[in-house]
Amino acid sequence: MDDAGCVFNFIVFELESEVIVDESVHRRALVGLHEQLMREALCQHAQLIKNPDYAGNSVPEISWELEKAVATPLSDGELKNLMLTEDYVRGPLALYGSFREPPYGTKFKGGEREAQELFHEWKIAIGLVENCGVTAINWVKGINTTWVDREDAIPGRESWSNYFDSGLEWWGIWCMTILNPERRTISALIASTTD
Repeated sequence: MDDAGCVFNFIVFELESEVIVDESVHRRALVGLHEQLMREALCQHAQLIKNPDYAGNSVPEISWELEKAVATPLSDGELKNLMLTEDYVRGPLALYGSFREPPYGTKFKGGEREAQELFHEWKIAIGLVENCGVTAINWVKGINTTWVDREDAIPGRESWSNYFDSGLEWWGIWCMTILNPERRTISALIASTTD
């Protein structure tokens, strides 16, 4: 996905059989995602400061005020929209549209066929599979972008991480957790970018 220019980060956890899944389990998945993002940011920083021109750059910090995040469960129709590749519509829950067309585009050597195949593999990896009792929570619904008024903005709903700053300028933001009870997995995905 990185090689093609996709902007999503994600993590998948396997759940123990005795775990009863509630909102707190979804929030713990987001904590794990934050830890992964921080590891990646620190690794990139370590590489960057090897260049003397960047030696003084400060250590990155991704704020994560998870207590401000509002859980919004997706409806069956919204879940179905997440899985579409054919006739997808760009919009708040058009996952394939955001996967395929971030601001700088993607480059799939095999064109649309390869893009759809990789998207399908990714959906399976994150547990987004039809007829498996999948549920998902949107953690950024209603957070307004800075420059573009959005119809779905909810007054008082504010960003809970500086990770979203660039996406809030224009392109948009994603943050979801996906539970696949049949596979006993919970995944978290996130994206935020601008042009």
